[in-house]
Amino acid sequence: MKPGSKTHNACRTPPTEGFIEGGQNDAGSHAGKVCVLVGASNPVGFCLAQSFLETGYRVAVGDLDPSDFSSLTAVSGTNLFPVKVNLNRDVYVNSMVDQVYLRWSRVDILVNIAFRRRECAEPLSATDLGLDAVSNLIRVTSAFGSRLQGEELAVVNIAWFDEKSLLEADREAVLQAALRTTTSAMAKKYFDSGLRINAVHTRNARSTSYVQSETLRTLVQAVQFLANPELSGKLTGNVLHIDLKPDDSPFRR
Repeated sequence: MKPGSKTHNACRTPPTEGFIEGGQNDAGSHAGKVCVLVGASNPVGFCLAQSFLETGYRVAVGDLDPSDFSSLTAVSGTNLFPVKVNLNRDVYVNSMVDQVYLRWSRVDILVNIAFRRRECAEPLSATDLGLDAVSNLIRVTSAFGSRLQGEELAVVNIAWFDEKSLLEADREAVLQAALRTTTSAMAKKYFDSGLRINAVHTRNARSTSYVQSETLRTLVQAVQFLANPELSGKLTGNVLHIDLKPDDSPFRR
């Protein structure tokens, strides 16, 4: 079993438990709606897939190795659709779009996940992560948005580092600036096309111990909030920054 799968097994507490008070949280409230997670083979992607399935969504997960989701497939059956996709190539992204629409004929939520874990001695680059978050967001938003035909689509872009890979302040500023600029520009570009585009950024998530990570749980809650128009309304062009200390409450000011 790969390290990523071991991390996924730690995700047992429902991430939407105690979600934003007053929000819909029952499995029937979103029955038939479709959520697409791209760049999903990491702890955030796995826990997001689980949380959206629990609230009644059908979920497509795309990455180079979607076999990480085999445990969820066994439980969710046809409501989970793993797709092998290289997000750096337009042809593969367009193929995923075709497969999702052929299977379910709609997409309601699109989440792009840019994730970095430090597994080698080479220094991490905030610029590289920022470019991934930006270029993949543009690529997948364009591909899925072209098929909307008047429907609405909530797009959430996520960029996050493993807790052991914290960046220096100047590099962190580069990443945040890239996210803010791109999110704002794309929100304006697609404002009249039915797309709401927001982003979430965090640098203090423990990828090896989800159950103990307030940051990771808060990240999942933030995505649920931004993706649900009944909670966030027409909110678009915003970046939510999450950087909690281990003992912080998700709602502490």
